[in-house]
Parts: sequence; structure tokens; C-alpha cells
Amino acid sequence: MLESITSIVSHTPTWVFVVFAVLIGIGVRQLQPRIVSRRRLIVLPLVVAAYSLHGVSTASHGSPLALTMWLVAVLVAFLLTYMSPPDGAASEMADTVRVPGSWVPMVVIVGLFAARYVYNVMLAMHPEVSHSGSFMALFSALFGFLGGLLLSRSVLLHVRTPRLAAA
Repeated sequence: MLESITSIVSHTPTWVFVVFAVLIGIGVRQLQPRIVSRRRLIVLPLVVAAYSLHGVSTASHGSPLALTMWLVAVLVAFLLTYMSPPDGAASEMADTVRVPGSWVPMVVIVGLFAARYVYNVMLAMHPEVSHSGSFMALFSALFGFLGGLLLSRSVLLHVRTPRLAAA
């Protein structure tokens, strides 16, 4: 088992580790309270969700099952976030929000990276799984759920933070 893991890691291109380090850096920044524009609050999670959907669509060749699982997982993430909404955001100016630090973005970012890494390793080692409906459905749901958590958190922070009138 350890030999397999060592082999997998040793055959991983260096740029993957660089991307992982950058993502960790982004996640660490999310741990601290910060002031962001309302647009910036939504843009990154939208990009992550779009990238997730594009990846699922491309990998599954537009499989209705995979796309449905992705959508259902996004909706489940929105429902869970709605039931336990993020709090602590406050408007600083008309178009900015003070966002509290949170572990959620870090967990989602690392989760998406790890899921994508495992997915690609599985495809490299067992290409036949790309034709497995259950494999595609599982990873589609995972990508949808994680992307949906990030997006739903940002949407709720955006919607639930009152706008201040412009001076």
C-alpha cells in the first residue's frame, strides 16, 4: 500500500504540488476576517462552481446522470448552508462586506483538490472506470457538493449582509 502511494506521488507532476501550495495559501487567507467587494465575494465561488460543472460535463461526456448528481449535490449544499448560515458579515461601505474568517473555504478548497487528484489517479490507473456510471455519479456529486458549499456560503453572506447607503 505504501509503495503504491509512493509511486503515485512520485509520478505526480511538480506543477500539481505548486497548485496545491497556492490553494493552501488561498485557504489560509480565508481564515482571517477581511473586507472584500460584494462582487469579489461571489466571483471566485462562481468560477469554482463553473469549473466543477465543466469538469463533470467534459469527463462524463454530458451524461445526464452525472449532471443531475452534480446539480442535486449543489442543491443539497445550498440547503445545508441555508439551515446553518454563515454569520458575522457586516457592510463596511455600500459595496463592501467584512467577511469573518472561516475554515469552510479551506476545507472546500483542499477537498476539491484532493477529490480531483484521486479522480485523476483512478482514471490513470483504471481508465475503464470512466465508463462506470456509478463512478461518474459519485465524483459528480462530490464536486457538486463541495463547489456548492463554497458558492452557497458566499451567496448567503452577500444576500444577508445589509447594504449601506452610499454617502
